[in-house]
Amino acid sequence: MKKIFFGLLTFLVVSIVFTSCGKDDPGDAPTPVTKPDGVWTGTGQYGTAPGGTQYAFTMTFKSDGTLTIVGDNSTGIDNAAGTWVMVNDTMQATFKYNGSSAIYMAAAKFATNATTMSGTIGLQPAVSGVGLFTVNKQ
Repeated sequence: MKKIFFGLLTFLVVSIVFTSCGKDDPGDAPTPVTKPDGVWTGTGQYGTAPGGTQYAFTMTFKSDGTLTIVGDNSTGIDNAAGTWVMVNDTMQATFKYNGSSAIYMAAAKFATNATTMSGTIGLQPAVSGVGLFTVNKQ
């Protein structure tokens, strides 16, 4: 009887050791998005006071630091090209509309994994004073 009891006890201990405390592998955690790379669509507003004329556009932030802006030409905005950088948690862009000599700048806070950015537009060297914009990640 003692042999059976010790045999069962040994089997139980071995079973517990091999089946306990295994760490589950949740898979690879998603990489946090810390830059606005990709396509964003939204609206801009001429002027900084409420009720300014609005226009629609698409901004494409490329990983090489270049930026393209394609506007809804039916509302008067042209297409633009430029560059962008991250300064701490703020996206800063410098761009020029086709056919214009004015150089514009824009700035918006960008939180990790953000899907919306709202910011300001200004004439170089200012990043504000000309307009406002809000874009959503596509």
